Amino acid sequence: MAVHELESAGDGRLAPYRDLRNRPAEAGDRFIVEGEHLLGRLLASEVELESALVSSRKLPRLATVLPMEVPVYVLGDREIEEVVGFKFHRGVLGCGKRPRGRPAGELLQATSPSLRAVACPEITDAENLGSIIRTSGCLGVNALILGERCADAYSRRCIRVSMGAVFSLPIYKCHCIADELAELGARRSAQLVAAVADAAAEPLAAIRPAPDWCLVLGNEEKGLAREIIELCSARVCIPMAEGADSLNVSVAGGILIHHMTGAGWEQSGQAQA
Repeated sequence: MAVHELESAGDGRLAPYRDLRNRPAEAGDRFIVEGEHLLGRLLASEVELESALVSSRKLPRLATVLPMEVPVYVLGDREIEEVVGFKFHRGVLGCGKRPRGRPAGELLQATSPSLRAVACPEITDAENLGSIIRTSGCLGVNALILGERCADAYSRRCIRVSMGAVFSLPIYKCHCIADELAELGARRSAQLVAAVADAAAEPLAAIRPAPDWCLVLGNEEKGLAREIIELCSARVCIPMAEGADSLNVSVAGGILIHHMTGAGWEQSGQAQA
């Protein structure tokens, strides 16, 4: 490791880590991870680690983990809290370089494997988005499509809740998600499934995933815009108990993703041709 024992929390090299609580969600071309687990997920991915900030008590544990070429800045716990601006007990932070965004148009060219996508036109809460990313990664989704008004997938909160799944799940950012979804349906013949809180929609059990599909999840408060719903070949709802209002979008997303990615469809040959 390229270890740098620092004398002061005011060292200029610590600028990427400074005052994290008050930093805008989309803060330039870098992002921050907190804790050994997320640092390990970052190191195991193809995303570049630029530097690390480590408590002196944690340094021996990381000696064989961090690459030789990565600068490692070392401070005491109290000084690290002074840098980041809040109580911090994990003792390990990493600064990564934000990956170049994948254009959604790439999905039109792919022929293999089958498309298993989740689209989020306007998920505005970073924790909800992080939970959707974690669930998507666990259940076999191979593309996450984010709309122009969606939360930042590389915000600290989103990375933390996703448990680092953001580093391995392919993420595509749209300039106009309505246009991108229309292209996906027209040119790749993808099955677009709109998740709606509408008892008149198809119940979940009636939906049979096509070889290529994209599940579209709506905004936490407003749901999906009419223009997005009209692009979809199916509308699906999760049957709920009488008098129930609605599920949190990340919980509903987990149920829907589990259905769409269920191995049972492939094993029983029930997928649509």
